[in-house]
Amino acid sequence: MARVRQRWLSGRAVSLHAAVLVFVPGCAVAAWWQVNRAQDGNQLSFFYSAMWPVFGLLGLYFWWMLVHTDYDTVGLKGMRRQQTGAPEDQAASPAPPPVVTEAPPVVAATEADPELAAYNARLAELSAKGPKTWRNRDPVVVRRAQ
Repeated sequence: MARVRQRWLSGRAVSLHAAVLVFVPGCAVAAWWQVNRAQDGNQLSFFYSAMWPVFGLLGLYFWWMLVHTDYDTVGLKGMRRQQTGAPEDQAASPAPPPVVTEAPPVVAATEADPELAAYNARLAELSAKGPKTWRNRDPVVVRRAQ
């Protein structure tokens, strides 16, 4: 029961409810306005009178999906949670396969191919940094001359 209450009455959910209560009637008013304009002879308003209800339905769909998405199990937070172990409510489910975080061994490049050695060194460096996210960005990528 507490999980349902948290889903529907959290701060994020309440703001989503308020947004959908403004957006959907706004789309209905815009559709009615376009129907009246279409009846006055504006041909393009026939298209807009069908477009606004579609926007309202899309708003309802996105509201439903945003309220019912569990952000602890999706995205980067969910991937990290799977790596560290299953939460207590999913303890009965089988554990996911372990994620290998070690850098793969770099194949030793011969002196005949320094470009391959530089490429392998760059791959090893990127692998050592971990996943690239908006918090963990590369500062600047230097491009080689053509």
